[in-house]
Amino acid sequence: MDNLSYDIIIIGGGLLGCATAYQLAKRKAGRILLLDGNDIASQASSRAACLLTRARTKPGLMEIVQETYDSIGEIESFTGLSLGLQTCGSVTMASSETSLKGLEALEDAATRFGIPNERIDRDRLKELLPWIEADAVDVATYMPTDAFIDSASLCLGYAKAASKLGVTLKPHSKVASIKVERGRVGGVGLADGTVLTAGVVVNAAGAWANLLMRPLGIGLPFTPVRSHFWITSTDIERFPPNHPFTVIPDARAFTRSDVGALIIGLRESECQAFDPSTLTDKLDDFDFNEAAKWTVLDECAPLLKKYLKDIDTLPIAHYMSGPSCYVPDAMFVIGALPQYEGLFAVAGCCGGGVACGGGMGRLAAELLTGEKPFVNPDLFSPMRFGDVDPFTVEFQRRCADARSNKKGG
Repeated sequence: MDNLSYDIIIIGGGLLGCATAYQLAKRKAGRILLLDGNDIASQASSRAACLLTRARTKPGLMEIVQETYDSIGEIESFTGLSLGLQTCGSVTMASSETSLKGLEALEDAATRFGIPNERIDRDRLKELLPWIEADAVDVATYMPTDAFIDSASLCLGYAKAASKLGVTLKPHSKVASIKVERGRVGGVGLADGTVLTAGVVVNAAGAWANLLMRPLGIGLPFTPVRSHFWITSTDIERFPPNHPFTVIPDARAFTRSDVGALIIGLRESECQAFDPSTLTDKLDDFDFNEAAKWTVLDECAPLLKKYLKDIDTLPIAHYMSGPSCYVPDAMFVIGALPQYEGLFAVAGCCGGGVACGGGMGRLAAELLTGEKPFVNPDLFSPMRFGDVDPFTVEFQRRCADARSNKKGG
């Protein structure tokens, strides 16, 4: 590396790191270096279901998602690239009193924020979703402006825009340590022995982030939890391209179109957490207990069967698993670590890194540059749980429970 000194070093070339780099570069925050041990956008950010659900009931999240949509438009205009946003709409369904209350809260939130939404009858539901057993659905709400996007393409879009604005991108540069001295950050040490100096270090290393914090005596309040989905064989007539994605809380499921096939996301009753210290450098080498994929499908399929009648016999062409970093309250981790001046974290995407990455990066950039935050940063403070040890089984169970109890897709 020619230059060994920067103003800001970002660790992690996934969605959160690249979005933060882009947002900082927009603000002319100085000499910025982004490092990743692998290729940009090659790890968890390439294993997402990619839903950009606009309506949210938790505070601050709709503003954060809107920033992602705004960023997509900005990046396409700035770089001349098409990021492939697919505006397909979404359908959220309710077939119980509990899910109806959740749906009504979602509708209220959407209406307050100006997000188009409409109740649809079973005829319209069947028109939008040819595969659905419409009689199983009591209430359905259609949100036509929801979209999905390829997560790796979006991540590379952030990276290319950041690079065009002057950020230095260094893939295949594994960070071995964060350097600190006398209560403040001094830079990072690479696995090859190179030391890079910077007054600010942003830890956006995703599932690996706590491995870098552990020697500093800091625990970020999240752990990697398995997310997974199944992809059916192609059947274009039944699963037309770009039909709305669905959220089916009563089945603990979501679905999304995929070039004439159907992506099916299912959430088991007890989600599986992983000790960060067991992770390999590349997710391709890590065992997410994929042998259990049929056991999970056997557990979850009966709930979905009333909506997708032949789930038991539907041909499955692919299975995808990866780590989503969950926090006990299912909110993100964004902000300064008070133990060391200049140390920041952007992490804990809780399965929402694609939809929320642009806004998470914006909040991080505002906190770093001293701008007035566009959402309440206290909601995402890394210290809101006090001292935690993310390497304990007990804390990992709390994080897994946050995914197990998730109500949306």
